[in-house]
Amino acid sequence: MSKYKVIHTFALTNKRLMRRLERYSAKGWHFKKFLGFLILLEKGERTDYKYELVYDKKFNAEREDFYKFNGWEVVRNGIFWQILRGEPTATTLYTDNLSEEYMWLYRIRFNAKIMLGCFFIALVAHIINEFLMASEVIDFILGMFFGFGLGLGAVNIAFFIKYLFLKRRKD
Repeated sequence: MSKYKVIHTFALTNKRLMRRLERYSAKGWHFKKFLGFLILLEKGERTDYKYELVYDKKFNAEREDFYKFNGWEVVRNGIFWQILRGEPTATTLYTDNLSEEYMWLYRIRFNAKIMLGCFFIALVAHIINEFLMASEVIDFILGMFFGFGLGLGAVNIAFFIKYLFLKRRKD
């Protein structure tokens, strides 16, 4: 039997993804590593671990100690959020909607900066291609960065819609 398993991260909500991790944990597969759109699970003992997502951009050692004191372990410390794993007896975590709204705003801003950078590189490539040196390589770079910028724009629209739904939600 294999020691590792890879699962996808596609879920309608973050809570559904955390519940999926809990189901795998009950079967003996525990979170090991985040691989972009995939999660690496490691085979271990069957334990009913709880998983929670914390939206905290300024996560430091003091906050990690606080969660550890309450029975939670940080298994993934991301830029916009952290995945915590807790023992079955760990204190229940409550995340406020405002933190989640800020997380989505940070993601929108972050993606917008990358998108603008892609459009700037595409513009420079277009100027080089038109006025300095026409080349298929420059055309390829232009298309690649312009397409990536458009893709990030579409993702940002989806993130903004999610953000608006969160703003309308009542506590």
